[in-house]
Amino acid sequence: MLPPWHNSITVRLSLAFALLATLVFAALGIYLGRSADAHMAELDAHELHGKLALVRHVGTQETTPESMGQRLGDAMVGEHGLIVAVDGDSGSIFRWPEDGLAGELAATRNIGETPVRLNLNGRDFRIVAGPLTTAWGQTARVVVARDIRHHTAFLDRLQRDFWLALLAAALLTVTVGILIARRGMAPVRDIAHAAGRISAGQLAERIPENDVPLELAELVTAFNAMLGRLEESFNRLSDFSGNLAHELRTPLHTLRMQTEVSLGKLRSVDEYRELLASNLEEYERLSRIIADMLFLAKADNGLVMPQKEAVDLHDLCRHLLEYYGILADNLTLTLDGEALTVQGDRLMLQRAIGNLLVNAIAHTPPHGGVTLAIGEQDGMGVVSISNTGSPIPAEALLRIFDRFVRLDPGREGSGLGLAITRSIVLAHGGSIAASSSDQATAFTIRLPLASASISA
Repeated sequence: MLPPWHNSITVRLSLAFALLATLVFAALGIYLGRSADAHMAELDAHELHGKLALVRHVGTQETTPESMGQRLGDAMVGEHGLIVAVDGDSGSIFRWPEDGLAGELAATRNIGETPVRLNLNGRDFRIVAGPLTTAWGQTARVVVARDIRHHTAFLDRLQRDFWLALLAAALLTVTVGILIARRGMAPVRDIAHAAGRISAGQLAERIPENDVPLELAELVTAFNAMLGRLEESFNRLSDFSGNLAHELRTPLHTLRMQTEVSLGKLRSVDEYRELLASNLEEYERLSRIIADMLFLAKADNGLVMPQKEAVDLHDLCRHLLEYYGILADNLTLTLDGEALTVQGDRLMLQRAIGNLLVNAIAHTPPHGGVTLAIGEQDGMGVVSISNTGSPIPAEALLRIFDRFVRLDPGREGSGLGLAITRSIVLAHGGSIAASSSDQATAFTIRLPLASASISA
C-alpha cells in the first residue's frame, strides 16, 4: 500500500520545486567549479611560460653550464612547488630543487609548450617543455613544472562544501515549500469544508467567491452553479413528490371509500356493477397519471426519441379539429394557413397539439372561438392555438408549463398536459410559448421544417 504522502499535492509540489532548485544550483555549481579550475590552469600556464622564458633568457646569456646553473639557482630562491630541469646533449645542466623529482620530469616525453596535467608519485603537476639553444652553442631541453596540489585541494574542499550546502538547501527548500504549499492550499481546504457542510437540507450553502485565488475562481463558480442546479432540482423534486402524492391520494381515497361502502352490506348485482364501473374510472385515472409521469421522466432524461418522418401540419390540425369538434358545443373552430411540412413524430405532435386544443376548447366560453393558425417564420413551422375568454394572469404564465399546475382547481385533469406538450416540442428541437390578453389567449409552437432538417 502506498504511503499517505504519495498522493499529496503539497508534497509533490514541494519535491518538484526542491528538485528544480537543486538541478539549477547543481548546474551552476558545476559551471563555477569548471570556471575556477580553468582560471587556475590559466594562472599556472602564465607562470610556467614565464619561468620557461626566464630559463631561455638565462641560457642565452651565460656562456657555461656552471654559470647558467648558478644564475638559475639564484633566480629560483623562494619558489615553492616549482620544479625545473634543463638537460643538454651531454647530460643534465640544471635541476631544481633536487635531482630526484626533477629528473623524473625531465624524462617525460611528448610534452610541449601547451600545459599538460600529469600525476607523479601521487602528486599532480602542470608541465610545459621547450627547446633551448645555449650561448655556448649546445641544444638543450627545458622542463618546467608546478605542483598544483594546493589548487586541487582547494577545489575539492570547495566542491565538498558546495554539495553539503546544496543538500542543506534542498532540505530547507522542501520544508519551506511544504509550508508555503499548505498555506496556498488553504482555499482548497475551505472548499472541502464548505462541501462537507452541504446536505439535502442545506443545499442553499454556497462557497464565498470573495478572496478566492484566480486559479480556483472558475472551480468555485462552477461548484456554486452546480449547487444551484441541485437545489433547484431538489426543490422541483420535492414539489413534484408532494403534487404526485396529492394527485394519487384522491383516486386511491375514492377507491378505498367505494370499496368500504360496497362491503358494508349485501347489494344487488346492478349496484355492484355500478361500483365496479366507478372503480374502473378511478383506475383509468391512476393509469393515465402514471403513464404521463413515465413519459415526463423519459423526457427529462433525454429518452424520448421522436420518429423522423414528414408531417403535414395542416392535415394533422384538420383531423384534430374534426375529432375534438364534438366537444365544442356553441363554439366556432377555425383553421387558417396552408399546407406546411415538418420533420417529426406524427403521434407525438398529434398529442401535443391535441392537448393545447382540448385546453383551448375547455377554457373558451359559449359562443366564443378557437383558431388554429399555421405559418412559417424564420425557417420554422409555426402552429398557434388561440381562444377567446378570460386572460391568464401574468404570474400564472410563468409556471403554466410546470407539472400539476391547474389554473382552475375545480376542473378535472392531472395538470400534466402542458408539461407533456412542452417535452414533446423540445424533443423535436422546437419551442413553445404562451401569451394572454383581454382579446385572446394563444399558445405558439415552433418546429423545424422538414426541408431544414434534411439539409442540416
